[in-house]
Amino acid sequence: MLASGIMKIEELRAAAERLGTHPQDHGWREFFRLVGHGLGDPAGDLADVLMRCARRRPAHSASHLINLFGISLKSASPGALPLLYSQATPADQAVLLNRLVRERADEIVRTVEARCNSFTGTRRFLVPQVVLGAYFSKNAPDDLCFADFGTGLGIMPRQLNSSRIFAAFNADLRWPGGSPDFQVAPISRTFGVDRSPLPDLQWVRECYGTSAYYDKLFNELTSTLEILEADGNPVDFVEVDLLDTDSLMRFLRDHSIHAGNLSYVLYEMAEDRRRQIVDTIREGLRPPGLLIVTEPHAELSRQGCDVLVYCADRPAPYRLCSVSDGHFTGEVTALEDYEEFTEKYPIPYDLAA
Repeated sequence: MLASGIMKIEELRAAAERLGTHPQDHGWREFFRLVGHGLGDPAGDLADVLMRCARRRPAHSASHLINLFGISLKSASPGALPLLYSQATPADQAVLLNRLVRERADEIVRTVEARCNSFTGTRRFLVPQVVLGAYFSKNAPDDLCFADFGTGLGIMPRQLNSSRIFAAFNADLRWPGGSPDFQVAPISRTFGVDRSPLPDLQWVRECYGTSAYYDKLFNELTSTLEILEADGNPVDFVEVDLLDTDSLMRFLRDHSIHAGNLSYVLYEMAEDRRRQIVDTIREGLRPPGLLIVTEPHAELSRQGCDVLVYCADRPAPYRLCSVSDGHFTGEVTALEDYEEFTEKYPIPYDLAA
């Protein structure tokens, strides 16, 4: 997509088709395929509503708009996805999809304008916990302040430094050296930062696919939230639009933030806005300055994600590792800067695991 421009219907169709090729099918893949097929008719209701959505969110990527459109339809018309999947032929599915979109058009567009994909990965704190613990084991200021940007429901910052939750999930994610030891990150104050309105649990549920797999993940989320009610890291939530550079910089400086995290956030933005957000955060962080960025492969169209770590000791990020599954199970694979980073900031491993 051109910087700051309104995307074309062909870009939306290409994004839907890419999302429809994801190797895992946990409830959304067939919907993306239907959207990709339906956008072959540029005069249809589907194309019309998606272009209305694109005009309302010009700073967002085509992949995020397709995801958010699906979530908004699911929210506006409960039961729409199973009904679509039950149709006998692709032609029947296309007719029904256009009708559902036409009937709920205004509600869908309003939701797309107001919301983001707030899918909440319960295990996505695992790698940041390890990185923060290693990095700040010898670089921590006395008043270390951390912010999770694009925090959504805010589970990640509440999970930090919980040895109980780390132990529950750590064994399911194998690192190059085995299973990392739990290491406390010496954080004095934690913030969760996102645009208004902050999502509630009902909206987060809409972001999960319609499948037994996602039902299991959502149950994992709710059980973890119950633990955090009694044993969570205290978090201050602040409403800031990451695309508002002045507001973001003001937050960073007013609260003296030393370290930050962006998990599955930047892919939602147009490419020029991704760099804008990273540059603003890096400029506004107090020394020693650390920013962890986790991004899905190919904007959610391939399995897994990469983790990059920006530090004050070099201008380019450390390309640290790749995780085989975006829900943070499976394998952590070292990328080209893993060895350099871990030589400077060693990760302790549980040799008995």
